[in-house]
Amino acid sequence: MARIMAVTSGKGGVGKSNFTLNVGICLAMMNHRVRILDADLGLANMDVLLGIRPNRTLEDVILGRLGIDEIIFKTDYHVELIPGSSGTQEMADLGREQLEGLVKQVSALSASSDYLLVDTASGISSGVISFLMAAPEVIVGVAPEPTSLTDAYAMIKVLKKNDYPGRISMFSSMVKNSSAGHSLYKKISSASQRFLDTHVEYLGSVYHDDKLSRAVTDQVPAVVRYPTSDIARCYRIIASTLLGQESVEADHEKFWARLITMLVKAPKHKVAPAGPDTGARKNGDLRGMLNMLLDEQRRTRELLERLVEKIEQNDMSIRPKPGSFV
Repeated sequence: MARIMAVTSGKGGVGKSNFTLNVGICLAMMNHRVRILDADLGLANMDVLLGIRPNRTLEDVILGRLGIDEIIFKTDYHVELIPGSSGTQEMADLGREQLEGLVKQVSALSASSDYLLVDTASGISSGVISFLMAAPEVIVGVAPEPTSLTDAYAMIKVLKKNDYPGRISMFSSMVKNSSAGHSLYKKISSASQRFLDTHVEYLGSVYHDDKLSRAVTDQVPAVVRYPTSDIARCYRIIASTLLGQESVEADHEKFWARLITMLVKAPKHKVAPAGPDTGARKNGDLRGMLNMLLDEQRRTRELLERLVEKIEQNDMSIRPKPGSFV
């Protein structure tokens, strides 16, 4: 069965899609069967990074137009892409039996690959968190910006509060060097261990490298376009680190069921209220959940900012003064 890993970030723009694609290619170069699922609804861009235009998506499978094997796109880099979908009204009208049959069909994907990397949306919306809760492993990308740092911690905190049972790992993105990457991890790890009693594993660093933006412009993955570059080496090291981890037991049917449910519920469509106050109650529940998440994120930012400041003060206090001997 495939090892399923959902790649996400608390804040957009940290390079999670490039991470998913390039690490996936590195794993494939190491003779593993790799599939990538583009599940970033509304902002799916894996096809852009690859310079392709798939005309078949998971939506075609959900609606019964095609079989799951018919939508898999075989790239030139020994990695297979499963194009996602943003949902339609037809998908929203599927019955329970159709959904159950679909789950069984797509679950077969797990049996025919070694790794399934899922590129998810960023942020801590209820939809994203609900989906991540079903993934056996979550990989969080963190950039050296205060907002990225605090949002990543907020995501880990929300997962913890919902009793997430799987593995949480992180990678430092757009850092100057490995030391800066490890320092970023230390901040997340210390806060998670101290306040959440949660261990976060470290996969490694992805350096800030202009070659990545050039590769994106050329629509060729960085590890292929610039195989000897620093950033390509970063992706290969992370792929090797993933290989060294023990696999996590996964409920594959639950994962696919949660994904399909997310796709089906993606469109906003009107339904007749079941009672005089049903619609208002549902809207109130949604608003309440959103307000809770936003308030949680605000409090988390304040807490983490204080923690980061304290860690930096401790680092300064143990540095030798100029002219002193150690």
